[in-house]
Amino acid sequence: MRAFSTLIIAAALALSANAAALDKRAVSAPVQLCIDDINSVAAQLAIVKTDVDNFTRSAGYSGALAVHNKEQVLETRLKKAGTDCCAVAGTVTAEEADAVIATVNTLVPQVTAALSSIVTKKPEFDAILLATALVKSDIKNLDTQTKTLDTCLIAKTPASHLTAANALVAQINTSFASAKTAYGI
Repeated sequence: MRAFSTLIIAAALALSANAAALDKRAVSAPVQLCIDDINSVAAQLAIVKTDVDNFTRSAGYSGALAVHNKEQVLETRLKKAGTDCCAVAGTVTAEEADAVIATVNTLVPQVTAALSSIVTKKPEFDAILLATALVKSDIKNLDTQTKTLDTCLIAKTPASHLTAANALVAQINTSFASAKTAYGI
């Protein structure tokens, strides 16, 4: 009986692994690259947010520059995501749209939190000569790259998923608008 139970468990695991492989195949390679790029953006965004949260004026300009340098990596990853996502041919399938929206859905709260941190830390950046100028430039550049990515994602989204996609874009736009207002951009 124990051997039979073990066999059933092994079969169940094999079937679930095959189901995961089938789900993976429902997403084309170009869309998967887009998703991977968005996940890469999320990973770097977490690093930047942590550095912003830990930043104090006592770190001086070199500390602000260190945050900026990590933001530059984020900007590069965001640009790659925009390029790769824009390269997806035509409208994606419903399954692909579900996968992209799920990925972006986890990113949006991170974007909102990171931009909120930047707003909260404005007095710390303001206390350091030229640091606020770096932050303003970073906000502008990230906003531009984000808009490029958003435009591509919306253009590739099937009509059945546009409401959800547009809602996510609106949340990101609102967060950027708040940060831009706080920094006088």
